[in-house]
Amino acid sequence: MRYLSSFKTSLKISRYLFRVLGIMLWAMGALLTMFYLINIFNDTKSDIRQEYSNNYTNLLGFFRQTSGTIRDLQYLAERHQEQINLNPSMKNSLFYEGPFSLHKLNDTADCELFKGQTNNYFRSFNSILYYWKDNTPALQGINQVFMVGSHSMCMINFPLRASPVDTEMLKKMVYENTRNYINQRAQGKEVNQYWIVPDAKGDSGILYVMSPVYASGKFIGLIGIERAIRLEYFSPAKDRVISIHLLNSRNTTVLSYPAENNYHAVKQVPDVSAPYFGFDEDFSDLVAKRKLLPSSFSVVYSLPLKQILNEFKFTIFNALILNIISAIMIFIFVWIFERKIFSPAENNASRLEEHEQFNHKIVASAPVGISILRIRDGMIILSNELAHNYFRLLSHSDKQNILSIIAEKSSNMVDVVTNNRNHLQISFVNSRYQNEDVAICVLVDISARVKMERSLQNMATAAEQANQAKSMFLATVSHELRTPLYGIIGNLELLQSLTQSDDTARLLKTMDNSSSLLLKIISDILDFSKIESKQLKIDIKPFNCRQVLSFVISNYLPLIAKKDLAIYCFIEPDVPKIVNSDPVRVQQVISNLLNNSIKFTTTGCITLHLYKDDYYLYFDIHDTGRGISDKALHELFEPFFQVSQNTESASEGTGLGLAICEKLINLMDGDISVVSQENIGSRFTVRIPLYGALEGIEPSFKQNIYKESNVRCFIDIKNLYLEGFIGRYLRYFGLSCELLTEEVVLSSTDFIITDYDIPRKDNCQFIRINEHYFEPSKKTAGNVWVCGTYKLNELTKIILQLPQNKVEANCVDMVEQDTDCSLQTLTILIVDDHPINRLLLTDQLKKIGFNTVTAEDGCDALTYLAKNHVDIVLTDVNMPNMNGYQLATHIREIGSNMPVIGVTANAIAEEKQRCIDAGMNDCVSKPVSLSILREVLVKHIPKE
Repeated sequence: MRYLSSFKTSLKISRYLFRVLGIMLWAMGALLTMFYLINIFNDTKSDIRQEYSNNYTNLLGFFRQTSGTIRDLQYLAERHQEQINLNPSMKNSLFYEGPFSLHKLNDTADCELFKGQTNNYFRSFNSILYYWKDNTPALQGINQVFMVGSHSMCMINFPLRASPVDTEMLKKMVYENTRNYINQRAQGKEVNQYWIVPDAKGDSGILYVMSPVYASGKFIGLIGIERAIRLEYFSPAKDRVISIHLLNSRNTTVLSYPAENNYHAVKQVPDVSAPYFGFDEDFSDLVAKRKLLPSSFSVVYSLPLKQILNEFKFTIFNALILNIISAIMIFIFVWIFERKIFSPAENNASRLEEHEQFNHKIVASAPVGISILRIRDGMIILSNELAHNYFRLLSHSDKQNILSIIAEKSSNMVDVVTNNRNHLQISFVNSRYQNEDVAICVLVDISARVKMERSLQNMATAAEQANQAKSMFLATVSHELRTPLYGIIGNLELLQSLTQSDDTARLLKTMDNSSSLLLKIISDILDFSKIESKQLKIDIKPFNCRQVLSFVISNYLPLIAKKDLAIYCFIEPDVPKIVNSDPVRVQQVISNLLNNSIKFTTTGCITLHLYKDDYYLYFDIHDTGRGISDKALHELFEPFFQVSQNTESASEGTGLGLAICEKLINLMDGDISVVSQENIGSRFTVRIPLYGALEGIEPSFKQNIYKESNVRCFIDIKNLYLEGFIGRYLRYFGLSCELLTEEVVLSSTDFIITDYDIPRKDNCQFIRINEHYFEPSKKTAGNVWVCGTYKLNELTKIILQLPQNKVEANCVDMVEQDTDCSLQTLTILIVDDHPINRLLLTDQLKKIGFNTVTAEDGCDALTYLAKNHVDIVLTDVNMPNMNGYQLATHIREIGSNMPVIGVTANAIAEEKQRCIDAGMNDCVSKPVSLSILREVLVKHIPKE
């Protein structure tokens, strides 16, 4: 009950704290509103200040323009005096004689003397003013110009505009300002005199400016101008009514705008020094004061604070309404929260006791064992009957182990085996109960689940054994299929080499294609099985990647020519000559991809690009076929998936080719990617790592490419990609190329590389690159060489054969030569228990040129070897009595080093290594073609 009382007190305190929180939220909102209003006021204040600055800029420009005008007139007067002194005849050259008059400024003024001495000057000056008044912008705003003699105190005015003039008032003002200037000049202060005569309204007036005039460095008088000024022209164009006050040097208002504000001008103009921006003394107006240099006037702008506040009075009103609404909403929220949360919580506090009792009953009736252990000593504070029974089955050591695991928190679950061999799973979580550190444990009997897991494990083991049996079955079936298939393919190959009729050749070709397709399907199924069972091994060894690519292309040239396709092979010159990988698997992957490209391409071309970067070697195979849809791309590398599901394409394979390619490339630490677009084409990119790669071109061969300094190479190729590759390729060998233009003059040492038929020129050599030429590169005319796009890397060999590049014959072999050996003198022992295979091997070897003898098994072979001499033993590995492995081992035991080559139909991963371990030199798989058989045998011919 003490706990319940404490809980109720906490709820009451929480209620008051929640109310304080509501008040604080409202205060925060009010504070944010205040900051928002202050920010708006400051923005408005900045806007007003900008308006003040704009108006001040215009008014200051007016005064500066006036100052510039008086300065120009001063300069005009002085220059005119100098010109008259230099050329007296100008006195009689009058353009126009307008009205001007002389006025005495005081009683002692001598205007007659002034007029007599300067009459001609004034007349000519007056003519200049009247000539320029409508042509000079500076004089167009001037009402009149007047001049005052420094000694005669006589004024002469030149009226430029028809405007009423009070002569007496003007004489008085001019006299006062003339005396003022003379006094200031005597004190060493020469400042132009500015004064304004306001009109009756007070918002406009007349601006006067006087400036000294010198002749030959001597002060002779003053010149002045009269100009109208209206403050209305310098008032803001916005809705704000800003008051403008023009002050003189004594801080007295001269002009005010609007005119009705003139009566309280003194009150509105603060006595502050310019520049100033801020509020006046009683904070009733926002004022700004600025100097109007070069004059002694200053301008004051003022705007009532009431008008500023009136601009956002609705904003203030909305802010107040928003704060009132927020206060009401916070009050309602607090009231609802107290009613929905605190009141029910107080009611729930009285029910905690009965709930605790209710929980005890739930624990007691749970279908699993539940107990609460005190971590300090392992005592069970609370448990149900089932948990009690489970704990009785545990030994003391098990209980101590469980308690240590709970205390260390190293795990949240432990499995134990009881005395009656039942399996218990105990899961627990640490918690607090009755001010103690406890662990809530849940005990579950998992004996049935353990039995099920054991059953599943047994099923998995059985499945693994079944998978191994499947792999062995496939290997055995492959062996049994390859043996008769070898007899079919080998004899077909021999038949095709004989002379036959067209119908017979067509039938043999069909049989050969069908058997080759059957062999490929068997190989794909076997390879996939070996990959799935992890029996396929990668044989890493050095090989020439360029030769592999060329070999693959040469195998598919008849099919490419038959479909009238073009094939381009780009092998970058910096590709390493030797790389470390599995050449057989690389060839298998490239062949599969190229075969797919040919199969699904009806028109256009196929491009193979071999290049590298710092770490990888890339094979790009790009076609212009029908492409692959986005949906099919996601399943492209799945086993047994085929892009086309129609009957025609379904008969072309098993759908395992790309799946095998991906797995083979992954086994070589590489990857494969594809980019495709329907009706556009596909591009497959194979990437394998460069491990221990060797450079591709020997320096001596590079130096032979470009011997003569006067040999020039020109390119005229329409295919831009082809043009770029040829340029890179030849530059790599030190041969610079230029584009052929009409301005180029060709010589006999030049040659042109082109991909189309151009008019021949007998004074140079031509290398014609033909995309539909599938024969070895050769010379077709006197100065024309032809090269197929699938053998672009033979360009250097063609260039070496040009007349201007004479090299040794061994540098320009265009076709691989046969091995220079007398095969007819060699005898090969064929060991095979199958008579068809013996006969087929005999025919194949005789076709190549070898002599042959046969034996039925290993024992028969040893009997023949004991009495006769043979050069090479070609033996099957699976035979009765003595198999090929035992035969090879026995031959090595008797000390013979003759080459022993195994022929096997077993397609398991370790077959070749098993043959090598038995003592054989090499191993070939059935069915074996003539070319492969010849290559292997020639490689192992004994050296004399």
